[in-house]
Amino acid sequence: MMWKIAVVDDDGKILEILSVKLSKLGHVETFLTGEDFLNSEEIFHVVVLDVKLPDYSGYELCRMIKEEHPETWVILLTLLSDDESVLKGFEAGADDYVTKPFNPDILLARVKRFLERQKKNLYDFGELKVDATGATVYLKGKRIHLPRREFEILLFLVENAGKVVTREKLLETFWEEPVSPRAVDTVIKRIRKAIEDDPNRPRYIKTVWGIGYTFVGGER
Repeated sequence: MMWKIAVVDDDGKILEILSVKLSKLGHVETFLTGEDFLNSEEIFHVVVLDVKLPDYSGYELCRMIKEEHPETWVILLTLLSDDESVLKGFEAGADDYVTKPFNPDILLARVKRFLERQKKNLYDFGELKVDATGATVYLKGKRIHLPRREFEILLFLVENAGKVVTREKLLETFWEEPVSPRAVDTVIKRIRKAIEDDPNRPRYIKTVWGIGYTFVGGER
């Protein structure tokens, strides 16, 4: 998977240095203003964000990022190191806080460590990717919204790929109240509608007639 990393800073030198360093980990895009970043409409795995931008407060922009994409990891860059500023950053949703001047190699190591953790919880099936940590699904590079129960059932099937999961097991795991086994079929139909090109000829979730379902990773 190609990791997407954004650096937002009005200092062109910092953009140049971090673009070179972070490109060792994935695709890097740089932005001089918050508006440029927002206009990109791109979903990034990591955003390195200066607190003091010419048009936006970094805290405000961090909050906006986290509201839309809580799984995105945000590192704030700032000249301010007092406790109040640091707390303000974390209250805005920042995951890490780096004080300028900083060592680019240390920042690179922090981002690398985060992405390595993410990779362990990312199931990659080519066009379909399931991110267990961020509770998100991507199909052909676009994020797919699934309600919580649907995501959890999809993840359960993915974690048991190649095995047959019975309707009874899904009912026992994901429904506290007694419901008909048909409830499972209804949810599977909704998941297929979200992730399959043709829900009637599913590539990912196959029916095992009379028993349940199995995730097969994209074979026809």
